[in-house]
Amino acid sequence: MLTSSAHRTQPAAVRRLRAAPTAAGAMAILAAAAYSAISLYRHNQFGSTLDLATQTQTVWGYSRFEIIPNTVIGIPNLLGDHFHPILMLLAPLFWIWDSAAVLLLAQGVLLALAGVPVYLWGAQQLGERAGLAFQASFYLYWGILAGVVFDFHHVVVAVAAVSWALYATVTRRNRLLASMVAVAMLSREDVALTLIALGFYILVVQRRFVLGAGVMAVNAAWFALLLGVVMPALGGLPYRHWTYQGLGSGPASSILHVVEHPIASLELLFTPIAKARVWIASFGNWLFLPLISPLALIAIPSFLERFWNDIPEVWNFHMQYSMLSAPILAFAAVDGAARVNRFWSTRGSATISARLALAVLAAAAVLSVAVNPLAELGNYVSNPTAADIQSCLETIPPAASVAATQELLPHLATRSRIYQIPILQTDGPQLDPVSAGVDDIAIDLASDGNDEGELRSVVRSAFGGGYGVVCTKELTVILAKGATTQTLTPQLAHWLAGECGGRACMSMSGPA
Repeated sequence: MLTSSAHRTQPAAVRRLRAAPTAAGAMAILAAAAYSAISLYRHNQFGSTLDLATQTQTVWGYSRFEIIPNTVIGIPNLLGDHFHPILMLLAPLFWIWDSAAVLLLAQGVLLALAGVPVYLWGAQQLGERAGLAFQASFYLYWGILAGVVFDFHHVVVAVAAVSWALYATVTRRNRLLASMVAVAMLSREDVALTLIALGFYILVVQRRFVLGAGVMAVNAAWFALLLGVVMPALGGLPYRHWTYQGLGSGPASSILHVVEHPIASLELLFTPIAKARVWIASFGNWLFLPLISPLALIAIPSFLERFWNDIPEVWNFHMQYSMLSAPILAFAAVDGAARVNRFWSTRGSATISARLALAVLAAAAVLSVAVNPLAELGNYVSNPTAADIQSCLETIPPAASVAATQELLPHLATRSRIYQIPILQTDGPQLDPVSAGVDDIAIDLASDGNDEGELRSVVRSAFGGGYGVVCTKELTVILAKGATTQTLTPQLAHWLAGECGGRACMSMSGPA
């Protein structure tokens, strides 16, 4: 029989047990809302660019039960560029809202879901409060925030799937593991390398030999099949993302280079210094705890793939390149903290799990402030300018073919013919929009990154080729085939005359 004291304390204990999962769920909802708000603000202020337009057009096509040629990057099937058929599951969202913004909302939800297993694993290993702290650290991780401030990227599906696959692995839930591995395999072709590493962990560390070897073998065969057969057949050209010329001209020569020159290959992972900074910030976010956990082995392929790459943009703190390793580092950090806690306890000292978790949370907050991935949110166009741009875009008929500058593309991508300037083709030279005969040309100069000399040539060519102005406000102009007027705003007239460039033309209000 329970004592009166037990009767009094049991409800409080039960309330505490219920409070932590409720807090974890609330934190996930808050993260989804915050990520979505950031992405939508960026999109509405014309900060989103090519990646969002590319994937929007293809998923919009799926919503119409079609696999349409991706005219944004000039490929007959976007699955030939990156293999992500799992995005078909997002197509019904376009039945609700016919806008690129639905993918940004989906991204926020997927990243929020990826943090839930971090909490579950942390709570199991270190206690409920520590689990909540590690979940918050994941949501604050600068690598996640950098991905949020860069369009929609299909790798977010892999982030969520890998996170749940890790939880299934450490808790030995094989059915959940199988389903999450399948989802990850369909999210991007090179995620198979991370799944091979996951299989290696299951094989070597957990000593589940059949399961681990099976995961490794299936994903190795899948990776080879995708790159060698499936994607070239779908895209109409060989796999085009081999950017590791520092190692060799292909996988075979690169492996040989690494074997013959291991020291030089290792040095290439940390030089130039920009790579070392990202390494430090990636592990420093977790107080370097992942380094004492074998779970960190699973992150090796994503780091090798990134830091052996020839493209400098891949090594920086921006875009989506830090997202796939995020759940792996989080799980490894929890495991590392648990190892430290066990070591500390065997020495007769009090457990330090809560303090370690709070220290990780503090480190995540400090590094997110230091790296400041959200800094670009202050660089977008003003609300009035955004409204002017949107009002011009609304003059374009829904069925018209359009060639546009990059920041306008995502707002026009729910159509079968949308092109960047110049128009890209799978084979053959780039095309001028006028010679290609598009219905409308949309140009905005308020955003950075445009080749303004080329855009001036396009406008002059359009004026000489039967196009006229249907809308022009400040630095935005919509040109349509058959329109009669060729009058630009004073700002654009000065720009066309070569007297100013980009946002500097905003101050040019008099006649050109």
